[in-house]
Amino acid sequence: MTVFSQDAKQLSPVAFIARTIITLGIAGRLPTTSWFQEALEIGSGTVQKALQELKSSGAVALVSRGHQGTFVVSWDFALLWDAARLPPVHMLLPPRGSQEATRVAAALVQQCSQWDVVTTLGYLRGARSRLAAFDEGAADIVLLSSGSAQMLLGDAATRGYEMFDVGAGSYYRPGSLVVVEQHGEKPGDRLRVGIDYHSSDHQRLTRAQFPEQTCDYIEVDFTLLPRAVFLGQIDTGIWHQEESLIPLDKVGLNIHPLDTPEALHMVENISSAVLVVRSSSPVARLLHQLDMDTLRQQSALTPDPSHLCFSDISARLP
Repeated sequence: MTVFSQDAKQLSPVAFIARTIITLGIAGRLPTTSWFQEALEIGSGTVQKALQELKSSGAVALVSRGHQGTFVVSWDFALLWDAARLPPVHMLLPPRGSQEATRVAAALVQQCSQWDVVTTLGYLRGARSRLAAFDEGAADIVLLSSGSAQMLLGDAATRGYEMFDVGAGSYYRPGSLVVVEQHGEKPGDRLRVGIDYHSSDHQRLTRAQFPEQTCDYIEVDFTLLPRAVFLGQIDTGIWHQEESLIPLDKVGLNIHPLDTPEALHMVENISSAVLVVRSSSPVARLLHQLDMDTLRQQSALTPDPSHLCFSDISARLP
């Protein structure tokens, strides 16, 4: 969504200038009239007419400071966003079933609705896969755990990313990460432990809870881990709890908390949800408008699914 000059011909002058203003933010200095002329291949009169339209509509207030340039003083964000003719903001989440991710998404959608910003949701397994899709332009916002962000985005600023931390427990709520095992089942000498190589969090947690020298790792989808235990494909593994129509104890499965110091310490460090955007995108400026304290509070509430607009990420990938 970032406004590049090569995209200018596809936009009206008003929309292009509105996107530029959103990206710059309050107190930002506008490019010169000649820059807009060159980018849009229009005359100076057309540039001035577009600026005047934005000002007269109340979308933005500008002030000229002589040779220093023209600056953004204030804006009506809803009017400005509408003038920019931006497409729906697409947010990419982990696989369906994560209560925490759904709550964060619902809280973001609720806040964005005050500016009439349309938000859609997609789902993709694995933090690396979500970031790859994000890099390809298949999403405007990607949701990661703070653990994945630490592992994969140590160079976030260099890559042109900005990150917004939602707060402890917003990705893994307290007590949501548990060990699943068969009730009364006695495994062999070496445990067969499920591990999801698509998830950096699951890999690290599994190795912390079940050291490699004591077990054999077997690849599973962590969202289906209880099923793999029930079918006898593995003896045990770490599961991120989600709602189930049938309680696990009714099918002979037990759950208990993680209990090694290494795993418990890791959970504390990876429990936050992190929203990742391109720092040069209008969407980054949108997230700066959010009340993060309210977002954190709303993320702790049960979402109303009717407020969410769902879409399939596969339809957006090349």
